[in-house]
Amino acid sequence: MGLIAKIKGMVEYKRYLKTLILSTALALLTLYIAFGLMFFATEGNYVPGPFILLIFAIFFIIFTVFYESKGKSKSKGKESVKSLIKGLFLGTCATFAFIATLGGVILTLEGELPEINLIISAVAICMIVSTVFLSLLKPSEVKEKI
Repeated sequence: MGLIAKIKGMVEYKRYLKTLILSTALALLTLYIAFGLMFFATEGNYVPGPFILLIFAIFFIIFTVFYESKGKSKSKGKESVKSLIKGLFLGTCATFAFIATLGGVILTLEGELPEINLIISAVAICMIVSTVFLSLLKPSEVKEKI
């Protein structure tokens, strides 16, 4: 086996491993969000409002600045409003996911989880769904002809 074949095999192996790790991490995050929603349904909201507002403000600023740095258009007025709207949407989603994950961690620490067979099945389903989403979000290789 030549050196190039070995290098190509290692690159393919790393791609599979990276996809597996990312899919598993997204599946566990999704599962903890679901556990957090279960915790909210049984225990109610445990996070004080000012803390939620602070988390939202941090995520809002991070995502707004991220989208402002991505905008390379000369019309700053429209781009600024678009980045604010995108920052608002992603800040809201990230705040919800963060608070729900916190609830899932608390539910796990309290030991009120469902039986292990259901957890394993849920992780497997979440891994499949996250792999599908990862493959759909992958940029396509479009080659332009000039």
